[in-house]
Amino acid sequence: MSLESLLRAMPELNENDVQTLLQAASQMQTIADLCNSDIFLDCPLTEDKALVAAHVRPASGTTAYEHDVTGEIATAEKEPAVFKAFAEGVPICDIKAETQEGRPVRQNVCPVKADDGRVIGALIREKDIREELIRTEKYEQLANAFSQGEPSLRKETEHESAAMREIHHRIKNNLQLVASILNLQARQADSAAIKGILKENVSRVQSIASIHDILTYDAGDMRSVHTDVLLERLRGNLTALMPAGKSIAIETGGDDLELDADTATAVALVITELVSNALRHAFTEKSTGTVAISVCQGTLIDTIIVSDDGCGFDPAAAREGSLGLSIVRATVQDKLKGKLHIASSSEGTKVSFDFKHA
Repeated sequence: MSLESLLRAMPELNENDVQTLLQAASQMQTIADLCNSDIFLDCPLTEDKALVAAHVRPASGTTAYEHDVTGEIATAEKEPAVFKAFAEGVPICDIKAETQEGRPVRQNVCPVKADDGRVIGALIREKDIREELIRTEKYEQLANAFSQGEPSLRKETEHESAAMREIHHRIKNNLQLVASILNLQARQADSAAIKGILKENVSRVQSIASIHDILTYDAGDMRSVHTDVLLERLRGNLTALMPAGKSIAIETGGDDLELDADTATAVALVITELVSNALRHAFTEKSTGTVAISVCQGTLIDTIIVSDDGCGFDPAAAREGSLGLSIVRATVQDKLKGKLHIASSSEGTKVSFDFKHA
């Protein structure tokens, strides 16, 4: 059965949807050859099942498949990135999956949307990672052997950790002092606009201070920060920015990543800007709502999604004059070396950014 016939047999797709998917599929061979990877077009059937509508292999190069799997079923259990992209409507990068033939692969997924914003499919790039898994296992064995160390080496490391803990503690105290000064200025300011700007800067400083607080008390090696702990600290800081008369829930979920201090600082700053922007602008017409932060761990690239169920906005119109978005774009591109994706409609906004493991 041809791709067009497969798509027309799906009752949830209208004529415009079929044409949109056919247009996306027309680029699959070029993408497969460019990336030297298997490329797929999947269409959602239920919450945990999707139809593999098309499968294209690179014209010359390697493939992770022995057979064409067009027409087979993809499941959420084996391909979580696909269903995350269906649900969130934003690209998801570098997530482990298992093929219909039982092989481990890494997936990059980009949703395909209809004219009205519905997610009607996804383009998927898959790369065989069997050799990578073997290498990773060997590296972990070497790291475990090295970590046993000599007693003298462990004692020296303990002294270094104590010194690092003291450094992070002092940095945290200094940042909190800066935040206190900004808070004092905000209380004394006559202009509501100036008060708002100062409070935003307090939140930025506190998000960075949270990293050093975690490194002082919650990080065993003084070098890494877990996102579960970080998001809980940020949620407490951001609650102070809740607009008067509003009841906005800030929810967190997803995977728990281990980030180095520099990456954690950049991530904290981006999340702070995105959540504070949502609290200020997304709920002007509503008194209640939700801002959700979701973490998605990949093999080499991780993705964080900040979404809200507010009124939405035009990302193109917001590019000029928005300090918050300027900070976000600069931090994602320059500090995290990642990509930023914004999808917004009258039903809310979803912003995702990805970054490589340090």
